[in-house]
Amino acid sequence: MRLALTTLSILALTGCAYVGDPLPPALKIPTPVTDLSARQVGPDVLISFTIPDKTMEGLDQTTLGGLDLKIGPSPAQPFNPDTWSGAARSVDSTAKAPGKVETKVPAKDWANQEVILGVRIANPKMRVSPWSNFVTLKVVGPLGKPDQLRAVATAAGIELDWAQTNPRPGITWKIFRKAGTDAEPVEMAIVKASKFTDIGASYDTTYQYTVQAVEEAAISEISEPLGITPVDTFPPIAPLGLSALAGPSAVQLSWERNQETDLAAYRIYRASPTGAFTKIAESPTAANYRDAAIANGQTYRYAIAALDRKGNESPKSAPVEILIP
Repeated sequence: MRLALTTLSILALTGCAYVGDPLPPALKIPTPVTDLSARQVGPDVLISFTIPDKTMEGLDQTTLGGLDLKIGPSPAQPFNPDTWSGAARSVDSTAKAPGKVETKVPAKDWANQEVILGVRIANPKMRVSPWSNFVTLKVVGPLGKPDQLRAVATAAGIELDWAQTNPRPGITWKIFRKAGTDAEPVEMAIVKASKFTDIGASYDTTYQYTVQAVEEAAISEISEPLGITPVDTFPPIAPLGLSALAGPSAVQLSWERNQETDLAAYRIYRASPTGAFTKIAESPTAANYRDAAIANGQTYRYAIAALDRKGNESPKSAPVEILIP
């Protein structure tokens, strides 16, 4: 009888699954922020980060209990978060749910200091996440937006200049250009002076320029855009090196070829020793000409002018005089 009862007891135990001890309730501690970033733009330090939508247990996180975002001076090394946090200032934020957060603080409050920023998240029961990645930023005096941007078309290119809103050492400027139907401006240069010549600009193309001040990691707001469509009203330079050689029935002229890329032709002028120059021919871009309409025993003066494809005519070359035998 005793053996039978023991057997029944064993069967009863093996027929039921063992549940084990109950699990403790989830703490739902927020997952820490990993993408905190900060940069100085104009008068502000812009701060950006993403609040995760999961807890550290992998559970959904839909609401927050609070946000502890701080900025403070960089303490002595080694870095201790508690020491830094005790001296740092809190930054107001209205974030109440996971997602992207963007806020700012005045740069003037931290000018000429190295600061550290960090953030941590609290759940509705005020259980706090670990600190985010810490960001170190050197803050300079606020950078004003470049002002009074001007653009003038010249023979060398489009010349830009602007007012120095922050006339202090160490500032450079980024030049951005949007050409024709470009969707976005393109950074084309960084300069140390408040002027720039765009030698790559083409005539009859519309350009839009903007300028931004830069100092270390800080940038200003971008200037107001300025548009310009340069028109070619600039003549070539006067031809150089004109010489004349007299033959029995003609004068052979030669000169140095102009280097302008839009050179179209040369105009040949002739005059008597005391008379005004008259155009006698228009030559293609070959830098020579043979004048056979001459008379023996006469003295002639010659000069050459260059023409571009827009019809702009250069000043005349230095004249040469020759006596025909």
